[in-house]
Amino acid sequence: MSAPASPRPPRPIAASEHWRANPFHRMRLGDATPDRIQYWGNDPRTGNLERGRDILSGRWRIGAEHIKGEFAQPWPLAQPSRHFAARLHSFNWLTDLAALGPVANARIAELIDTWVELYGEWDELAWDPELAAERLYAWLCWGRAAFETGAPERRVALLRSAARHARLLLLAQSELSDRHLGSIKAGAALVLAGAAGFPEARRLSEQGEEMLVEACAKQFLPDGGHLSRSPEALAKAFFDLITATEALEEKPQLITDTLPKLGNMLRMLRHGDGGLACFHGGSEGSAASIDAALARCPGEVRAFQFANHSAFQRLAIGPMCAIFDVGGAPPLSYAERAHASALAFEMSSERERLIVNIGAGRELSPEARQAARATNAHSTLSLGDALSATLEDRRGKGSPRLVGPTLDEVRRSSDESGVTVQGRHDGYRNSFGLLHRRYVFVDNDGKNLRGIDELMRPMKQKGPAPKEHIPYVTRFHLHPSVSARVIEHQMALLETPGGQSWRLRTDAPVIAIEASTYWGGHFPRDTFQITLSGGADPLGHGLSPPNRIRWALARTT
Repeated sequence: MSAPASPRPPRPIAASEHWRANPFHRMRLGDATPDRIQYWGNDPRTGNLERGRDILSGRWRIGAEHIKGEFAQPWPLAQPSRHFAARLHSFNWLTDLAALGPVANARIAELIDTWVELYGEWDELAWDPELAAERLYAWLCWGRAAFETGAPERRVALLRSAARHARLLLLAQSELSDRHLGSIKAGAALVLAGAAGFPEARRLSEQGEEMLVEACAKQFLPDGGHLSRSPEALAKAFFDLITATEALEEKPQLITDTLPKLGNMLRMLRHGDGGLACFHGGSEGSAASIDAALARCPGEVRAFQFANHSAFQRLAIGPMCAIFDVGGAPPLSYAERAHASALAFEMSSERERLIVNIGAGRELSPEARQAARATNAHSTLSLGDALSATLEDRRGKGSPRLVGPTLDEVRRSSDESGVTVQGRHDGYRNSFGLLHRRYVFVDNDGKNLRGIDELMRPMKQKGPAPKEHIPYVTRFHLHPSVSARVIEHQMALLETPGGQSWRLRTDAPVIAIEASTYWGGHFPRDTFQITLSGGADPLGHGLSPPNRIRWALARTT
C-alpha cells in the first residue's frame, strides 16, 4: 500500500458560491434527522463489475485519471484534478461497487461513514448542489449497507447528513434550474427523500415532483429527445425519472405521458449491442441498464427510423444499423457539451460496433471532453482541419457553447435496393466558401453501406475563393475491437472479433490507417481510424472529383 499523499489546497470560493459557504447558510440546513430510511430507490442502472472490483481492491480511476497505488479510502489523498475530486464526491461509482453484492457491503459502509465524518458538515466542493443531488440519490438507491448494516454508533450522523442534503436541495432550487440534468437528479433525490420519510417528507416530495414536471415540460423535444441532442443525457434523465416516478404515490400525468416518448427515442438511438450511439457528449452507456429501464417504462412501444425534432436518422436493415446526425447545434443554453458532429455517423453490424465517434463520457476531464467536441473526433468529413461549428461563449460564463451550422436538404428515400439519407451543412462556408453534402445508403440485405461526400461552392457565394486546393479528410473512427489494414490502393479490410470481415473502397486519392482513441466506453482505449484524404477545389461543384469523394463498406464474411 502506498503512503497517502498530502491533501490538495482548496480553490478560492467563487462569488456565486459564497451564499453556500456562509456559516449562517450551513446553520439553515438544520439538525432534524429521520429515524431510519423507510423506502429505498429502485435505480435501473446496473453497475460495472470490473470497476466495482477495482474499487473494492482500492484502485480509483475516473475517466483517464487515476490515483496511483491502492487505497481503501480515497478521501485523504491528493486528487489528480478538481474534476476527479468532484466525480469522487458524487458517489456515482457506488452503483459499480454495489453490483458486487454482499461482498461489497462493508466497503460501502466504510466509504460513506468516512465521507460523512470528513465532509458531512461542509466542504466548498463536495456540497455543490448538483454533486449533493447525485450523492443523495446514490445513497438512497445503493447505500443501504451503510444505513442499515454499518456501524450503529455512526448511523445517526449518516441520517443527519442525508437530511441536510435534502434541505440543501430545497434551498438551491433556483441555482439547479439552470443545470438541466442536475435539476432532474435533484428532483428525483427529493422525491426519494420524501418517500424515505425524511423530516418534512411531504414538502420534499412535492418540491421534487414540481422540479421533475418542470423538466418534462422544458427539456424534451416532441419526439422524446433531450434538448442537448445527447443520447447519454437522455438515458440519464430517463433512469432518474423512472426511479422517482415509482416512488410517487400519485404519478403526474405529464411525467407518465413523457416517459414513453423518452423510451421510444432511446430505442431509436441504440446499436446492435444494446448500447447508445455516441453523439454530443456521451458514451455507449450500459445496455443492461437501458433494458432494465425500458422494461419498467409505461406506455406504447413505437419503433421509428427518423426523429425530425432531434435530427437523427436511423438506417437499420437486417444485421446493420447506422445512426446519422443530420442536425445543427442544440439551443445555446443546452450546447455546453454539444459536438461539432454535423453529418457524422456510426455503424454496427449484428452485436458489433465498427464505425464510431470517439465519444465523451461524463467522467472524462474537461480538457478531454473539449477535444472530443472537434469535428475530427467524428466519423465525418473535415475541411482544412476546421470545425463544422463554432465554439464561443455567448453567455459570459466562461463555458463555451456550440453555434451553428445550418443543416438543410435533409431527405430520406427508399426503393427496392435500400434506403438513402442525405443532408447538407454550411459549417465551412465562412472559412472556405464551400458546403458539405453527404449521402448515406444501406442496401436491403444490410451488408452494404455506401456514401458520397460532396464539397460545393454556392452559386451566390460572395468574396474571393482560396487560390490553393483545400485539404479534406473523411474519417472512419473504428471501435477498439476492430482491426484494420490497407490491402491495396484505395482499399482497406476491417475485421471484428466475431468473425465479420468488411472491405472499405474509395476513390479518394489517399487512404491511410492512423491512431485514434475511444472515449465512448467505461475507460479510454486506444484504437485506429481510417482516413480518406485529398484536396478540394475552392470553386468546385461537388459532382465530380476532387470535390466528390465516394466510399463503400461491403461485408465479405
